[in-house]
Amino acid sequence: MAWELAASTLGAPYDTMDELAKTFTETGVTKIEVAVGDEMKFTMTSTDDELKAMRDELAEKANVSIFSVDSRVQVCNPDRTEDELLESLEHCLHMADVLGAQYVRVFPTAPLDPCWTPDRLPGLALPDGQNLAGISKRGAAIIVKALPLADKLGVQPLLETHDSHTNGERNAMIHAEIDRLAPGNRVGSIWDLAHPWRVGEDPVTTFEYIGQYIANGRGLVQIKDCAFPGDQTPVLQGTGRVPLAKCCRLLKNGGYTGPLSLEWERRWYPEVAPLKDALVAARNAIDNLPLDAQLA
Repeated sequence: MAWELAASTLGAPYDTMDELAKTFTETGVTKIEVAVGDEMKFTMTSTDDELKAMRDELAEKANVSIFSVDSRVQVCNPDRTEDELLESLEHCLHMADVLGAQYVRVFPTAPLDPCWTPDRLPGLALPDGQNLAGISKRGAAIIVKALPLADKLGVQPLLETHDSHTNGERNAMIHAEIDRLAPGNRVGSIWDLAHPWRVGEDPVTTFEYIGQYIANGRGLVQIKDCAFPGDQTPVLQGTGRVPLAKCCRLLKNGGYTGPLSLEWERRWYPEVAPLKDALVAARNAIDNLPLDAQLA
């Protein structure tokens, strides 16, 4: 059994549904993450009927199913009230239920030091009296408050290695508090392979921190590549320096059997190649992994 390649709609933000279906059909992708945003097809104001229509159109035209709703909910953002964040997260859980998705991605997104650079773990610019531990606990508490609805719907929140909590160590801080408040929960992680690596955390260390929140269906893996840690501009998979083979060995040996989902960030970098080209390169990179990094 080979690693399955999945994709995010972030890589084709302005394509029509027909164009999306064509891309997924031509590249053999049958599982996707849908990026949620005001400028995207899937928005926070999309009605249930609109969501169902888009879900059904992709299924009919390309045999595609949606496995994750990639929200922009920022659970560690001190500029939003807890009630606002909880309402947004619960709305995205409902969206996932309508779309038939198992997961909802959330961001941490505590405010970063303005002097932050992409190749180092960011400092935080928190309001007076707040610190990393406290803002992590706040994010955890918001997720825990959403768990009754998540459990009722059978949808799992996933915390991405991103922004303020971009490495495994910080991601695990939020999980530790969630586990304390809600023992036995199924909140997982999204391991974006590029982000912890580019701030200097070895993949072995990342997996030590969050492997349990990814393996055995609990979380997801996003793949991307970049030329060097200080440049987040996407490059075609296999042409950059993100250690895909090393990460895949860890995933294989650690019990992860889910898809490798290409998050091709053409929404933020419109100058990069179209999603189809990126998916072809990603599939080639996966197919050419060393045998010990192949799933089976």
